[in-house]
Amino acid sequence: MIKCGCGNEIHPERYELGYKICLSCGDQSAARQKPYGTMIYTHKTGGSIQITNKTLYNVYKKVTHRSGKKSNVGNKNLKYSTILFT
Repeated sequence: MIKCGCGNEIHPERYELGYKICLSCGDQSAARQKPYGTMIYTHKTGGSIQITNKTLYNVYKKVTHRSGKKSNVGNKNLKYSTILFT
C-alpha cells in the first residue's frame, strides 16, 4: 500500500505511471498552477490576450523577442515553432 504525504492511498496504477501524490492532492496542485498570458495583436487598433501555460509562454517570448527596437517583420532567422499553435 503506497501512501501520499496527506495520508491517502495512491492507486497502484497511478504510482506506476510516475505520480507520487494521490488524485485529490494532484487536483489541488493543478488548481494552484499560475496561468500565463501574452498580448496578441491581430489588428493595429486592438489586441487580445492569449492565456497559456509557462512552457508555451517562454517559447512565445523567445520567438517574438525584439532586440534593440527593431521589427521582427522580415527576420529570416526567426523560426516559429508549431508548439505555439497547438
